[in-house]
Amino acid sequence: MSSSPPLCGCNGMARTFMDSNLMNWEVYVSGGQPASPEAARLFFLCLDSRMSRARFVEHDSRDVSVAERELLSMTDDELRDLLAKSTESD
Repeated sequence: MSSSPPLCGCNGMARTFMDSNLMNWEVYVSGGQPASPEAARLFFLCLDSRMSRARFVEHDSRDVSVAERELLSMTDDELRDLLAKSTESD
């Protein structure tokens, strides 16, 4: 399956993809600013179930610019794997 084209939003870059249950998800990067102890995270929002809580996974680089660059090159399969590893946000 091919990757969805990136979408540019007002808060940076985001991608959309479909999971194995045919639910549409948006994923974007947040956190991990320079000199910040907070790691960059990839946040997942279910577009088909707006009442579902956001999910997230920390990016290995801990850096927003690196995480955004890698997000644009990830395949949908890689995004589905990260979604499966993600944690529900508070």
